[in-house]
Amino acid sequence: MSTANDPGNSVYEILSLIFEFPSNEQRLWWHSTAPMFAAMLHNAGYNVHDQYRHLGIFKKHIIPFLGVYPTKDKERWLSILTRCGLPLELSLNCTESAVRYTYEPINEVTGTEKDPFNTLAIMGSVQKLAQIQAGIDLEWFSYFKNELTLDESESVTLQSNELVKEEIKTQNKLALDLKESQFALKVYFYPHLKSIATGRSTHDLIFDSVFKLSQSQKHESIQPAFQVLCDYVSRRNHSAEVDQHRALHARLLSCDLIDSAKSRVKIYLLEKTVSLSMMEDLWTLGGRRVDASTMDGLDMLRELWSLLKVPTGHLEYPEGYLEMGEIPNEQLPSMANYTLHHNDPMPEPQVYFTVFGMNDAEICNALTIFFQRHGFDDMAKKYRVFLQDT
Repeated sequence: MSTANDPGNSVYEILSLIFEFPSNEQRLWWHSTAPMFAAMLHNAGYNVHDQYRHLGIFKKHIIPFLGVYPTKDKERWLSILTRCGLPLELSLNCTESAVRYTYEPINEVTGTEKDPFNTLAIMGSVQKLAQIQAGIDLEWFSYFKNELTLDESESVTLQSNELVKEEIKTQNKLALDLKESQFALKVYFYPHLKSIATGRSTHDLIFDSVFKLSQSQKHESIQPAFQVLCDYVSRRNHSAEVDQHRALHARLLSCDLIDSAKSRVKIYLLEKTVSLSMMEDLWTLGGRRVDASTMDGLDMLRELWSLLKVPTGHLEYPEGYLEMGEIPNEQLPSMANYTLHHNDPMPEPQVYFTVFGMNDAEICNALTIFFQRHGFDDMAKKYRVFLQDT
């Protein structure tokens, strides 16, 4: 007989029997995403009570903000989250066995004259989440939203003058990191449209917004790490040896939606030159980080690079989206983010291996070997099965 902890049962199936949906769109979103979400929660070890809570939150507070269910014959808002424009992405932190999901909030006025660039939907979504999770603080959300996304007059100007030619129009998204029965909320901002409206580069908008924040007495504790990052990027971009293709450019920014005295700012830098030497440079901030932990991480980075066999070269982000069901035949550039902690003199790096477009089986084999070598035996055993189940 099926039990509450049986992966084949399932919390998803039980909830599907009792949930009612206000529209067919929401029903389709639930039945196409909740099975994978439920399997991830189970396989990551969340207890059954937490599984019910997170799936309930997902149905009640997230699905209503996913917009039109994607089919080839329907117009819909396209999100930067995925290459085919889907506004939801599920992911797993393997070392912590923690599930997270990211989504771009969309509502009924997204893409219409009332909100042509999806500036407003995120406000309603954040407010609903703040009602059910203690500790959510919107100070930095409000600050960076004002600095990095369009205001009403800018939206009108861009729309009336048809200044936005690109398909990619995402300005913000949210992420929930699931920790037992609770979740931590994070926001991401993409200031590309703000750049068009103001004539200032995305890079300058991001760095200037953090600079202004760091100048306030309340938040000056992020200054030391921010100055190190500024120095690294400046020297990298203005070196005589660097051409424009090797310059680093800020692409987006994120922060935790908690008390700003504890929140972190992350600046994401686009690296168009995909190579081991560039990954090493990003990881060490051009040799500025040389502590034992960084050097251990550098050895692991080199090992994983060797296992994955990532193709090298100069790469650009594609300008449009893939069609639904289209098999990707492309590779994306690299990226790194740098976390600015309060009262920490050094930014904390995180580098991304861009395996998009590579063979899934080969990636799985490489990661399984890597997990085994570094003591993640349980994850190594579960990883392949986990991918098959989800």
